[in-house]
Amino acid sequence: MQNDEEEPDARIFSVDSRFEKLARRPGGVPREEAIERAHEMIEELKPGFSQWLDRELSELGELIRQGEAHDYDAAWSDAAYQQCHRIRDVGTTMGFDLVTFVANNLCEIFATISSGGEYRADLVDCHIQALLFARQERYRNLQPEQLPELSSGLRRVIEYVPKEHAPK
Repeated sequence: MQNDEEEPDARIFSVDSRFEKLARRPGGVPREEAIERAHEMIEELKPGFSQWLDRELSELGELIRQGEAHDYDAAWSDAAYQQCHRIRDVGTTMGFDLVTFVANNLCEIFATISSGGEYRADLVDCHIQALLFARQERYRNLQPEQLPELSSGLRRVIEYVPKEHAPK
């Protein structure tokens, strides 16, 4: 044991990572310009979002159909969660808030299943149907608040997810 007057055995020092060194280098583009470029790139990608969303929803539907064969186990629900997570995150980036809202609820359901909760086909199917609804041209640019019956109904449905297995 060491007393307080002795030198410590360990020496603490900072290490510059490659990223930190690169970040401090001069050059680059101003923040505002970088943000503007990012917005322009997102706008260029938006026309293809419908096809991307259709593919992702198809893959999610296929995963859900495979669930019974996997006994809705943790590996299956993790894969379903990741698929749904992608839809949620890209929906936000593309400005499709209703898709994001529904996918977020569905992510909660899959996370609950991953942590030991029961698979509830009725809850999952309700959200899949809502995603198919939200992807339609006339609804996709709406905010959840603009469809109060749908959004409040989905919020009520999510209350049926068993709380003892709800993600923290």
